[in-house]
Amino acid sequence: MRPNLCLLLALAGLGCGASVTPSNTPPADVPPVVDVPPVDVPPAPVDVPPEPVDVPPVGPTDLPLGEACMSDQECASGVCAQTPGVVAGCAQPCGDDEACIAINSQLACVLDRAPGGGRLVCGQVAGAETERAGACSEDVECLSGFCLDGLCRNACADDSVCPAGWRCGAQAVGARSVQVCRANPITGVTVEDYVLFDGPSAVDRGTLPLEVVAPPDTVSLTWVTQDLAGTDLYAAVTNVTAPDARALVDYRTWSALREQPVRMIPSRLQINAATFPGRMGEPMVPGLFRSSHALLNDRGGASVATRPMRALVRVKRAPGGVAANGWTLRVRVVLGGIAGLNATNARANARLQGALARMGAMYATVGVNVIVEGYADLVPADAARFAVIDSQDELRALFQRSAAITGDVLTVFLVRGISSSAGLENAIGIAGSINGPPGIPGTVASGVVASWDNTFGRNDLLAQVLAHECGHYLGLWHTMERNPGCTTAGQADCSLWGGVDNLTDTPATMSGAARYLMYWTTSGSNELLSAGQGLMMRGNPIIH
Repeated sequence: MRPNLCLLLALAGLGCGASVTPSNTPPADVPPVVDVPPVDVPPAPVDVPPEPVDVPPVGPTDLPLGEACMSDQECASGVCAQTPGVVAGCAQPCGDDEACIAINSQLACVLDRAPGGGRLVCGQVAGAETERAGACSEDVECLSGFCLDGLCRNACADDSVCPAGWRCGAQAVGARSVQVCRANPITGVTVEDYVLFDGPSAVDRGTLPLEVVAPPDTVSLTWVTQDLAGTDLYAAVTNVTAPDARALVDYRTWSALREQPVRMIPSRLQINAATFPGRMGEPMVPGLFRSSHALLNDRGGASVATRPMRALVRVKRAPGGVAANGWTLRVRVVLGGIAGLNATNARANARLQGALARMGAMYATVGVNVIVEGYADLVPADAARFAVIDSQDELRALFQRSAAITGDVLTVFLVRGISSSAGLENAIGIAGSINGPPGIPGTVASGVVASWDNTFGRNDLLAQVLAHECGHYLGLWHTMERNPGCTTAGQADCSLWGGVDNLTDTPATMSGAARYLMYWTTSGSNELLSAGQGLMMRGNPIIH
């Protein structure tokens, strides 16, 4: 029998459909209803994955030489060259061209203007054609990729790869420096010597063109050709060309009628020198000069096929390239055959000291100081032989006695006399050469000679002879010659190049020229020197 549903509900404490009498007293076990305010409960956290981030793939770090690159880190060499015009990519650092040629014969050591500063790398400069020391206006013209002060600079590890006139040294490029060929820094007048050729030379043929760079502060260049084995051949500076290809010396076109920018007689026994600038209004031009040199048979004896020869250049520099006033000529007085005068008492000899002082006063008017560095005597046998100069051969032998005097010193030989029969045009003083060997002793032209007796005991005449002959040695020609200028190439008893000097500020008339020290004869009072003559003297490399 099924249980009664209402009973089951009653037992569960739940009402049924029957009525219940209400009561005002709540059951003791039922709590009263209380209003409770709601509580804010945060929502439970939900884990959301982060947005994806793009991570670039790792780039190459071992690209080989020549591969295109964007940064140094990509290259196995650690260098990525990106200078405009430089074809390099991943590149090998270098010190000079030889290091790059070993990698590839088409490469050179070029400048990479990296953000951190200049550096040298093996590469190429697209379209570049200009070699070291060539003229340029921008980097891309140079095979080295480096144009500085209008000239292409080549990388170097030492001086051996630099042309004459330059040395290997540090040059700042941005925050770093590179080793390139450039002029050494100077603070005052400086003379630098460069040997262009030294070895056997085919006589009568000469050298190929030899290069020297004139830095912007160059005052003068003096080229020298010297026979190293004897005195019987002619030495010649046969050709000199300027950076703009002008011929400054051209042996092939030399004549007694045609003046060249460098005035010289281009062949002299044993030694020959040529100085540029050689006249006023001929400015020094920085850049690459080329010269050729030769030894020539004298045609009077046996022909010589080869001979050891030296060709050199002396580069004289000064701040701003200015031949300043106040430089010094140093002389050494060598005495021979003069009664009562020797090296011991020379400083106390009134006539000699008066003449030297007067010479110094003349030179001081054009900014040249004169210092006597000392006195010496010829050995007794030479003093007897050279007391009176009797021939040109004897004169040349006397000049060779300067061999012991070294440095930029001009040797002045003071002898008793010069014979009128010596074939020296009755001279009372003679220079070894116009443009004498600059600081090179012991040759047939190394020095000047003055006669003690032929100046008749007068210190004014002696002073003029000393000053005049030293002027020739320093490169000055006669203001005016005794004979008229040549009018035909084979003419005799005439003077070269019109018979006047190559300066524009000296007179071209006999009356005017006769007042100047460099007139062909002396009166004892013609002591003037012009500004142009002083400029030529100060350009000589032995004055500094």
